[in-house]
Amino acid sequence: MTTSERLRLARELHDGIAQDLVGLAYSLDLLLAHESLDALSRASIRTSRLHVDELMAKVRREILDLRSATQHSFAAKLKEFIEREYSDYALDVDISEVDLSEDKGRELFRAVEEMLRNTRAHARATHIVIKLFSLNNRSYLEVSDNGIGGATLKENHHGISGITERIQAIGGTVEIENIGHTSTSESGVRFTIIV
Repeated sequence: MTTSERLRLARELHDGIAQDLVGLAYSLDLLLAHESLDALSRASIRTSRLHVDELMAKVRREILDLRSATQHSFAAKLKEFIEREYSDYALDVDISEVDLSEDKGRELFRAVEEMLRNTRAHARATHIVIKLFSLNNRSYLEVSDNGIGGATLKENHHGISGITERIQAIGGTVEIENIGHTSTSESGVRFTIIV
């Protein structure tokens, strides 16, 4: 992506989604100000308001990344993201520099975001392992957790199919393995991506 395309996308995010989220936040604040709300409704609106704040922070980071004059390596960006967003997990991170084009790096990063979002939302995991390395001119990414497993393609659920489509679009492969640890009662899932 060229610098001008990057800046155009940053402007569109700022003028579109970011402003829409700010408007939604103001609307939720107005609802919270009503004295007639019962406690359950107030709590539900507050939860929604916190989710909007999280989304606004993510959009701002995207805008900052797009506007950043110096582009960090894929490995540095991935490590910083994992340590910032998933510090509440026990992390085992072994990330080496790999040679990825900007397009491949962007799609791989989006795939990792989706995998980890699924871990947080569904896996009930406490430990995440992420490895990134090169072998025979290919880049290997392994993401695994000690959650409940069960990562499969499901009708009307598009997370895993989206990951697969992203990686296949850049000429890569995805292997998903539901794993069981024989020495413990833990299970989990392991994604292996090769690009």
